[in-house]
Amino acid sequence: MNQQQTQVTPQQQNNVTNVIYDSFSLLNTNQPKVRYQNPALTKSCVHRNACFEKEEALQHIQQNKFYQCPNCEHQARSPADLVEDWRVQAYKEFNIIVEDVTIIKGIVVNKYIRNKKKYLDFFQIDECARQFLDMFQRFSLDTSINSMIQKELVSQKSNNQTKINFWSFCLQDRVKINVPVRIFGCKHYECYELTSLLFFQEQNRKKKEFLDCNQPGCSNRLRIAHIDYTKQPDTPNIPQTEEQERQDKINDIITLFSGICVDLDLFNAIKLSNPSSYKFYYNQETEKIQEDIKTENGKQVDPVIKAVYEQHPDFHIKITFEEFQKQIQQQAMSVSQGDLLLEDKQLGKKISLYKYRNYKVKMQDQLTKLTIEYPVRCKLCTDLQVCMDMRSYIADFNYQKKVNPTKIYSCPLCKKPQNKPMIQTQIQNYIYLDTNMLSYMFKDMSYTNGTNIFEYQGEQYMLQEFMDRQKIKRENYIKELNDRQVVFKQLFCIVNNQQRIKQPLLLQNCPKKYIVDFKSFYEASKKIDFDYEQQDLKLCICDHCNKNPIKSFVGNIYFHEPFYEALNKFYKLQNPVNDKEFTYNFADNEQDSKVQGQTVSSNPKIKVVHNVNGQADTQILRNLKGENGFLDLMDDEEYQQLFSKKEIDGFQYKTVGMKQNLCGVQIEYNEKGIQANVKDAVEKINKDANQDLKKYSFNVVSMSVQLNNDIFKSNKGVFDYSTKK
Repeated sequence: MNQQQTQVTPQQQNNVTNVIYDSFSLLNTNQPKVRYQNPALTKSCVHRNACFEKEEALQHIQQNKFYQCPNCEHQARSPADLVEDWRVQAYKEFNIIVEDVTIIKGIVVNKYIRNKKKYLDFFQIDECARQFLDMFQRFSLDTSINSMIQKELVSQKSNNQTKINFWSFCLQDRVKINVPVRIFGCKHYECYELTSLLFFQEQNRKKKEFLDCNQPGCSNRLRIAHIDYTKQPDTPNIPQTEEQERQDKINDIITLFSGICVDLDLFNAIKLSNPSSYKFYYNQETEKIQEDIKTENGKQVDPVIKAVYEQHPDFHIKITFEEFQKQIQQQAMSVSQGDLLLEDKQLGKKISLYKYRNYKVKMQDQLTKLTIEYPVRCKLCTDLQVCMDMRSYIADFNYQKKVNPTKIYSCPLCKKPQNKPMIQTQIQNYIYLDTNMLSYMFKDMSYTNGTNIFEYQGEQYMLQEFMDRQKIKRENYIKELNDRQVVFKQLFCIVNNQQRIKQPLLLQNCPKKYIVDFKSFYEASKKIDFDYEQQDLKLCICDHCNKNPIKSFVGNIYFHEPFYEALNKFYKLQNPVNDKEFTYNFADNEQDSKVQGQTVSSNPKIKVVHNVNGQADTQILRNLKGENGFLDLMDDEEYQQLFSKKEIDGFQYKTVGMKQNLCGVQIEYNEKGIQANVKDAVEKINKDANQDLKKYSFNVVSMSVQLNNDIFKSNKGVFDYSTKK
């Protein structure tokens, strides 16, 4: 009997499109851990959790003239009565090791292992499920990672053969992504896990209107609420009705989905990949994103898992490498979607307090000696500067568990034992991925070049966070100005009056709007171990700030972008030692904006400054180099003209040097620069001090010399001449 090719029918399509949210197995229910060869159903079957083998049904039809589905009473009397089960397509889309999947509104994704109530019950809301499906139907290739990489390669105008890597962890909470979504306007490859955004929205929509993109260097935002609830009028006597709350929630869901898009290219690549794998790369030959894996003899081989497996030859008779690798990868999936840091509040806070520290991490896995790619440690570890690779940790745990399941497992890092036998322990409840390191370790890959040391630069990450997301924007600032000419009067930090402000942070709630330099803020934060909630961080001594210490810098401290612009131009103009204020004219763009009434000298060390009233500012000569004070002016064109050759009546003259005595301070000018014997003058004053001064412990510590700009026009001094030959 000729077999007819099975066609996908509307009945089969409805087999999963009616599913709002549920999880299903891809395995044959009659054979453990094995997929169907050719899964099929009858046309009338409506069940989705089980099917049968097509070959078996065809044989029955040939022999008995009919086949009855073993899962229901419907029959097939000819091959035409058979349809493909949805698993046929799933087998093409998903990695071979995938055993279970989740179906949301007919879209099949890798199975979610996350807490259902926290992350997945959103899809029980009709509007959320509808928006989810609409998102897939309106996807755009222009916002896909493939398109972004292709455009970047074209813009570089080169056949760049450098491997372009990408890690698929969520920017919000660093979990492995199942459904990758990107905020409209983001230009970076990294994106978000949809369920993480939905959870964040549920937790924060009444507190804030926007989510700021977490990608370092990106200042894009996602609107998560249709209104700003914090600005709504308080009506405590008129509580919101259940219907009003429901409608607000629906409007917020619509608002969130309107600001995101699914990356279908990445979505398909994730389904084809190992569910525990974060690592992908762009294949320039196929122009597609695919999993970055190693193969041996046509089979996928994880080098970390293999290294652990080969360390235990006695283990090989109990389990094959392929089965061992599959177990590790499936458990790694559970860890990568785990909620240990959320469920263990104390541990979660401990990690968050480490976010802005500076420290170094050895990136060589202690069991395999390979480079760590997925840093984990157990929840009992106290040293957060030590970690292992997730695969190595899980592989060692599984080996120990197979050998002696009743044994109490001790962490290879901290050596602390668990509180129960391994057979009763789920690894995802015991170890966690370091979300701080995951945020930055793929941006700086220098540790892969032989050093095996990753420098976690928390201070720099904090500053970047201020500059990207917690800032007063230039355009908003100048929009509020009545006069574009602004006088900046605070140039020294309110915390440390010796610290000149370089990276200005505005104390937003301070009545006097004082400025603190970022460096001083960071040092003050270090003193309280960055625990703003429990410690009192006081940066200002005014009455208000003294009574209201900072409990979080979010919403309380802002990077002052326009002041930062003005300071940068101000510092380029002069060496500001005694200056207390300056005036800055804001133009529409930074390039045309300028410090009022001042011009730049060609030398960055000594500046010519002219006031609007025509009077010359003074330039302080300090001990810039050496004990006697030397100012290098070899690169200053105006100063060098004093020592250039001049021709008069056929003779060439050149100034070799000049000397000047100011109240005992000997100043020498030569072609290399200006030198003042400040130290000698200080010693002479102290030596010559009379007895009346000495009995009061009179002592001069240092001196500075102020020189007017017109010194360059003076011809007084000692001159040597050479005759033209």
